Amino acid sequence: MKKMLVLALALVLIFSGAAMAQTGVLGPYEYGPGVVGGSEWDTGGDYEFYDNHVGDDGVVFVNDVDPENPGDYTNLEEFDRDVTNYDRNTANSAKQKVEIKLDVEAYIPCYLEMRLTGNQGTTSAISYGPNAEAVDNASGYLMVFDNEIGGYLDAGWQSLGHGSNVEIDPGDEVFIGACDIFAVEVFSNDDYRYEVESKALDGQGNAAGEKLPMYMRSNIGGTWLGTDTVFTVAGNTFTQNRSAGIKLEALHNFKVPFSMSTVHGEYTGDIYFRAVTI
Repeated sequence: MKKMLVLALALVLIFSGAAMAQTGVLGPYEYGPGVVGGSEWDTGGDYEFYDNHVGDDGVVFVNDVDPENPGDYTNLEEFDRDVTNYDRNTANSAKQKVEIKLDVEAYIPCYLEMRLTGNQGTTSAISYGPNAEAVDNASGYLMVFDNEIGGYLDAGWQSLGHGSNVEIDPGDEVFIGACDIFAVEVFSNDDYRYEVESKALDGQGNAAGEKLPMYMRSNIGGTWLGTDTVFTVAGNTFTQNRSAGIKLEALHNFKVPFSMSTVHGEYTGDIYFRAVTI
């Protein structure tokens, strides 16, 4: 029994010490004059932090009055009683407000598509998002200049006829047309530049060392432009700029010269249709 009394007394002392240790300490979400969550609050009458919150809008000070001597009892001379803002919640100007500002950012990926259509097929190249380059070689169709397919054209792009052995003499205003009139469509949600780039075709076999320039006329939005583009040297480029959301529609027709200075034989080269964001 004596041991149990000693143990009980020891427990009482331990809990009393714990309670004493907590005196004057607010919990993590309790607040009081001069307290920011969890800080120690001196409850022994020291009001050295009283003036720290003079400008606050939401601080409430409680001053109990002696019920037997109302108005005669003063708890603290230092309290300022002349600036009390009574909260009656009647005027809109007195409404309370809490507000937190967050910066907001949104990132919309770029969409860029080009469709190239010839008589024998359509090739579509689509780029989704940054650093995505959709580069492709058209398959199943190509650009061919041949008297049996595109036939002969004059300087004004009018057909002079076609066939295997067409009896048309070479001349400065005689040309051989391409097999197709190519149609291009470009779509994008960003500003973009449309380009057609090429150079003179290179002679092969007996025509090695010879160059064959290409002429291109362009129809933009339903109107043929008055000036042809002539591809002679590397870097010759036809360009059109468009704003985001504006579709480009173009037609391109091609021809090569058939003159006495055009050496008989085969010529080859490349042409690039491209769209890039700007």
